[in-house]
Amino acid sequence: MARQPATRKVQCYHCRHRFDVSGRAQSTSCPGCYKPVIVGDVVVTTLKPVTEVRTCGSIVVKKKGRIIARVIEAHGGIDCEGAIDAKTVQGGLGVRLGPKAVFKGDLLALSLRVEEGARVTGGFFDIPNNDLDLTSLGEEGS
Repeated sequence: MARQPATRKVQCYHCRHRFDVSGRAQSTSCPGCYKPVIVGDVVVTTLKPVTEVRTCGSIVVKKKGRIIARVIEAHGGIDCEGAIDAKTVQGGLGVRLGPKAVFKGDLLALSLRVEEGARVTGGFFDIPNNDLDLTSLGEEGS
């Protein structure tokens, strides 16, 4: 088993303040805006209909997992084997859609890997060639 780093850098999804957290932390308060933030990874194994899913970590959608949400934001990236249906998706470091993945929504990410067999059923994709500005695809969409 890989050893957790003592600290890691995260970025608040409310105010975009960057700060260090313990390598084991799952949630904390942002020192910039004092709002609570999830800093751990989110793993989805079943249907998850919610308004939003946000984390400073990554989101993993397993084969039988499905997220239905208005906003999905994962600064550590998204790895999808199941289904994502959202108005806006911000994939931070990158998004991978596995061979049986189904994706619907607008996407902003530094990279996108779509494996053969994945289905993309609409949306506007923005894969910038420079530093990612997560504020450009906000809660209201584009």
